[in-house]
Amino acid sequence: MLSQRKEMKTKGLLSTAASIAATAMVIRTIANDFFPAEITSYFSMRLRSLSHRFSSQLTIVIDEFRGHVVNQVFEAADAYLGTKTAAPSIQRVKVGKTDKDNNLSLSMDRGGTLVDVYENVEMKWKLVCSQVPSHNHGDVNSSQRSEVRHYELSFHKRNKDLVIDSYLPYILERAKLMREENKSIKLHTVVFGRWDDDEVIFKHPMTFNSLAMDWELKRAVMEDLEMFTNGEEYYKRVGKAWKRGYLLYGPPGTGKSSLIAAMANHLKYDIYDLDLTDVRNNSDLRFLLLSISSRSILVVEDIDCSIELENRESKEAEAHSNQGDNQITLSGLLNVIDGLWSCCGEERIIIFTTNHKKRLDPALVRPGRMDMHVHMSYCNASVFKQLAFNYFAIRDHGVFEQIEKLLEEVNVSPAEVAG
Repeated sequence: MLSQRKEMKTKGLLSTAASIAATAMVIRTIANDFFPAEITSYFSMRLRSLSHRFSSQLTIVIDEFRGHVVNQVFEAADAYLGTKTAAPSIQRVKVGKTDKDNNLSLSMDRGGTLVDVYENVEMKWKLVCSQVPSHNHGDVNSSQRSEVRHYELSFHKRNKDLVIDSYLPYILERAKLMREENKSIKLHTVVFGRWDDDEVIFKHPMTFNSLAMDWELKRAVMEDLEMFTNGEEYYKRVGKAWKRGYLLYGPPGTGKSSLIAAMANHLKYDIYDLDLTDVRNNSDLRFLLLSISSRSILVVEDIDCSIELENRESKEAEAHSNQGDNQITLSGLLNVIDGLWSCCGEERIIIFTTNHKKRLDPALVRPGRMDMHVHMSYCNASVFKQLAFNYFAIRDHGVFEQIEKLLEEVNVSPAEVAG
């Protein structure tokens, strides 16, 4: 008897629901047939607004672009959510890899949803992709893309402050750390007066562990780099631009380029290789400096023989310009590396290399411009031992003592010993 009553009640509820659904369809059909589209659209909008007013959920929209610039919050969310692809709520995941990536890249697929939990609060993410009409040329980004993407982040209204003040900054910081861990070092060079657009991945294998260099000098360079990278507050306190200059000098084949590679790999800084003969004048030189990213190394190799930088006190320097079409002056170069223009960027390292230190103008290598002078000298005992270990995995041998005595008598470069 009881089961019959439940069955009749269930049938009644289903009948009522069906009647309501049918009535709603009839009303919508009548509205579409007898009312203009503007009126129905208006009432639909008002109904949605009314439902949102009584809803406890708040949704934040994170567009992929802000104007013509990529939205950093979108980038950070994309990277962060890629680490959450094991969440039970997600059903479709995209995977990919390019030459620039060290690891596989995981991300949400279009239309996908994911629930993240932060401080015991559920955050629902949804990736929304919409097709861009072919006639839409008003937005530069839209005209070059077949679709526009944005994330929708939904949560309870009472957690708005938590999301804005804590959750999103946490995602930005996590994404920054991930980029640093997976970063590929890039090598840039000047093409037609501008840094090249095609990014070349720097794959030099040299590290401080394998660098054949006097051990005490190597340790001093590493300690100096460590103080520099941790010195942001110090540089602000003393009122100096956050940059550091290194002069690497010594005979050919003593490891100057290898040291630069080891520094870049140690810091994970991009390298900007500047050949001064490719730069026409001081204005172009300033532009190139402004185009360099922070956390990078600017390298000018063989600065004593790339162009003729006249001594500033020389009358001959005032009488004529540099060779050919090159109009770079020593004064212009000094202003770029140590003048007001040098403050346009942070955490930069400038490296000059030369085989003949005495040929350089004293103003170019003074402290504040070239803060640390590193003498890359001929092969000595510690350099030889490193080379022996690199090439033969030998740390000690009976002939080492004899060889080390010979190295004290003959000047031979590490490159010659390696050969």
